[in-house]
Amino acid sequence: MPKRSNDFQRLIYLVRLNLSEGAKVIESKMMRDRLTKRFREVDVVIEGKVGSQRVFVSVECRDHKRVADVTWVDTMKAKHDRLDTHVLLLASRSGFTPEARDVASKFGIELFTLEDIDDAKIPSMLGPNGSLWLKSVSIAAEKVRIGVARVDVLPPETVVTSPDNLLYLEDGSEHCQTKELVDRLLNSPRVRDYLLAEGNDEHRWFELFWKPPDHEGKPLYMKKLEPEVLRPVEFIRIVGPCKVEVGRFGMRHGRIGDVQVAWGKSTISGKSAMAVATLTETGETKLSVNFSGSEISGAVQTP
Repeated sequence: MPKRSNDFQRLIYLVRLNLSEGAKVIESKMMRDRLTKRFREVDVVIEGKVGSQRVFVSVECRDHKRVADVTWVDTMKAKHDRLDTHVLLLASRSGFTPEARDVASKFGIELFTLEDIDDAKIPSMLGPNGSLWLKSVSIAAEKVRIGVARVDVLPPETVVTSPDNLLYLEDGSEHCQTKELVDRLLNSPRVRDYLLAEGNDEHRWFELFWKPPDHEGKPLYMKKLEPEVLRPVEFIRIVGPCKVEVGRFGMRHGRIGDVQVAWGKSTISGKSAMAVATLTETGETKLSVNFSGSEISGAVQTP
């Protein structure tokens, strides 16, 4: 079953993700109804532990222009009485009627809503200009050349490799194929950080030069078959196409309970992205970015 979501639900999901350190936050989780044995969808579920006991905090979201009334509170209470929910939170974009608040309080249900706030503290979350930009870099290795050192009478040489060429350690044991090593390098934090820092939307090609390459500080070798000899690898040069995209998030501001929130949407690599920054009363700031358009959505958190 495809996950159903909306912008308000995504916002609540990312806010809870920022605030639920050590817990698992799941959007559109299916929970089994103890009476019907069927699965019911819950907008956001936070899974944690109290001692050895698993605890489920369920959040239901209502993205309507009209204020949520007591009927919605009653409906959600009846629904979660038959689920494994330990604590129920209800979020309404437009707030709640007095009767809904009174009934929720008697049931022990926490309510929260999105309120407009003054922008005074927003720069402390997003920098002096109060805006957020996200850069995406996609790359592919098209040509990989490996330089090997002189060995005896064999001169130094630059080898045009194929993906299945083998690399060896000093003791002659096989280490990996060239493709495996190149993939690890291109996905490493060091390369990622470099490309994000240096890349711009005018770049169409990239070149990486790794000298001298190693495995956990150990040198790498290629093997020449005739005569059979290991030749030390001096460098690996990788060239290929790249695409750099920069998306600007038009940020809006609000408050959910005691937490100040800034959020906005953009499109990166053809996928809808939502960014949420939260600022608690203690001054702790976190940023999460959620990408939709795939069955599994991911979030990146930065303290």
